Amino acid sequence: MQVKEIIKKDVVKVKRSVSLKNLLILFKDFHTFPLVPVVDEKDILVGIVSLQNVIDAFQPHKAGPFRTIAFLERDEADMFDLEILSEVGSLILVDDFMERGYISVEEDSSLEHAYHLMKLHSLDFLPVIDRAGKLEGMIGVFDLILMLFRQKGVLTV
Repeated sequence: MQVKEIIKKDVVKVKRSVSLKNLLILFKDFHTFPLVPVVDEKDILVGIVSLQNVIDAFQPHKAGPFRTIAFLERDEADMFDLEILSEVGSLILVDDFMERGYISVEEDSSLEHAYHLMKLHSLDFLPVIDRAGKLEGMIGVFDLILMLFRQKGVLTV
């Protein structure tokens, strides 16, 4: 069975130019902040944003050019101690803190391959792309569990 047979195609995605404020407004009613695909004008996947990326945007050593320095001290600041100015919501864009080194899976891949990628990288969700890199949807561990339970006759829905 292939990934494209069980993916969720109705996925909320954002562009790089979305402000932090608008991103938070978009997801304020979710119980947990989801993994958000970031796409360009042609829906090509260019990155992802997670809750950790939002928090890291305010960690002094993880912002800007310093986030890639491997030997830099990694003491995390308490998020309640961070100084965040109100203007930040409009000034910081998704492009400033999105993850560019993301893991995705092609829609023609097997479900086993998707599962192994998730397990190898400790991920609960993966963006699904076509061969050109266009975002087609998302797949999660729960989708795989549901499919297995349906195949085994545990679920009939």
